[in-house]
Amino acid sequence: MEQIFELFRDRWALVTAGNETHFNSCTVAWGSMGTLWKKSVITVYIHPGRYTAEFVKDSEYFTVSFYQEEQRQALGYMGAHAGREGDKAAAAGLTPAAMGPSMTYGEAEVTFLCRKLYQHKFDRDSLAPEIQTYYANSPRSFPVDEKGDWQAHWQFIGEVVDVKRK
Repeated sequence: MEQIFELFRDRWALVTAGNETHFNSCTVAWGSMGTLWKKSVITVYIHPGRYTAEFVKDSEYFTVSFYQEEQRQALGYMGAHAGREGDKAAAAGLTPAAMGPSMTYGEAEVTFLCRKLYQHKFDRDSLAPEIQTYYANSPRSFPVDEKGDWQAHWQFIGEVVDVKRK
């Protein structure tokens, strides 16, 4: 049985937000599952340069979905393309599916529907020195802020309100 802590690291996930007519997803490898405020929660971290970050910031709900190894190439495509210019889900071979007020994909092995409880951008001064170094040494494939510094990720915490298994 795969350990829950290995899901994000080894299998990745797709975070999706929006509705049936306007949604976007991105691949994430940073995340956790646990209990907070007496609720079952999932926490994901999304770079502000990702188009999906806009959707999650503006939505009350988002989904976190995990896939079998056969979908690794599709997840890679979803992580490498923004979705601003076209239907990246179709290009990746994924089938959009509504889940509550949000979206997931029919190919998902398991999807968690989350009601957003908290969002906040990491504060550089609150990060440990080695994490500040991590950001300072990161490749600049995403936009930088007005000072030319690497932009820190957004943290989104969602209460798990439904689970769908294939």
